[in-house]
Amino acid sequence: MKKQVTNIALILLLFGSGSAIGQINLDQQVIGSTGGFHQVLGGNSYSYTVGETVVITQDNFSLDLILTQGFQQTLNADSVTYEVLNESCPGAANGSIFINNVPGCSGPYTVAISRLTADSAIVEEYALSSGTYNVMITGSNGCTYVTQIEVGVDSDEACELKFYSGITPNGDGNNDKWVIDNIELFPENTVLIFNRWGNEVWIGEGYDNENVVWIGLDKNGVEMVDATYFYVAVVGGQTYKAFIELTR
Repeated sequence: MKKQVTNIALILLLFGSGSAIGQINLDQQVIGSTGGFHQVLGGNSYSYTVGETVVITQDNFSLDLILTQGFQQTLNADSVTYEVLNESCPGAANGSIFINNVPGCSGPYTVAISRLTADSAIVEEYALSSGTYNVMITGSNGCTYVTQIEVGVDSDEACELKFYSGITPNGDGNNDKWVIDNIELFPENTVLIFNRWGNEVWIGEGYDNENVVWIGLDKNGVEMVDATYFYVAVVGGQTYKAFIELTR
């Protein structure tokens, strides 16, 4: 009987004053894909996960906050939309992963891609070999989400150089530059263009189809006339020679 009286006294001490304890119920809301932190009174903070309801109890004597978290929603991996550009051939390392949308996580997204290996090294998202990768997505609102995405390979045949026999630099977006397939796999290269009289009219060191690429201009940036030209490409210790037609 004595123990029961003591418990009653303790309850009266805690709740005897109607203003001593105040409770604030926050509306249920989805804040981010995996939650985060929120600052509240006096610099205090609480952590939350997506979709959690939070009840804040404020002790007016000490201004401490007691937090009660409710349910947690999980993100359905199937709802994440992305695009994959496969590696063109074994060793090309030109595959890519593009994240389009993560529900509950606002873009634009920052993406960190790592291999499923012991070192878990971060790799360039536009230079991927075939395989499965861990992909960490961070949204503009601080949310994060991790998933696994597989990159395939379009051809099992060995990567080989392919030289096209024509270029039409007329500004229509088609064949405006002379692309050499897989040249980027051999960064130590030299490509030279000669006219029909054997004069060197253009040269490119480290030809890569993007920053160093022939677009029908000569060494001085002047448009070259429609004609048949001759190219010499020294790649990986081998020399490739043939004709190329320029037609605007």
